[in-house]
Amino acid sequence: MIIRFVFSFFILLLFSCSKQENLSGRELWESLNISTYSMTQQISCYCFPEEFISPKSIIVENNQIKLINGLSPDKTIGYESFYTIDQIFEFIDSKLDDDPEFYDIDYSSEYGYPNYLYFDMSSKIADEEISYQIKELKPLNEL
Repeated sequence: MIIRFVFSFFILLLFSCSKQENLSGRELWESLNISTYSMTQQISCYCFPEEFISPKSIIVENNQIKLINGLSPDKTIGYESFYTIDQIFEFIDSKLDDDPEFYDIDYSSEYGYPNYLYFDMSSKIADEEISYQIKELKPLNEL
């Protein structure tokens, strides 16, 4: 009787894992089909003025950046360096294709987006490192 109970418990445990636990970050993000959301994004690099590297509140609508800190993207210094989540995944692919010397990527367990990424392409080159931090991502109703 105890053996049957233990066996049943492990079977239940095995099949009770959520779909999210079995997916990679990118697969989870894509499976959720989120195209309209808000987030805070911050770039860290040895570049641009302080205004560029300060956290930005970003609104994405239908997978396109619509607002950065409440303004049209082209009104923001370095706006080309701020990305949607889909573009962040493309950025990661591009950096990985270039064979970085060191990198670190952490994914949100809830939505699968990269909430932190860091690339150092060469330890022999000073100040070429770059990182992104993404937080407070909230899906929004389609606008």
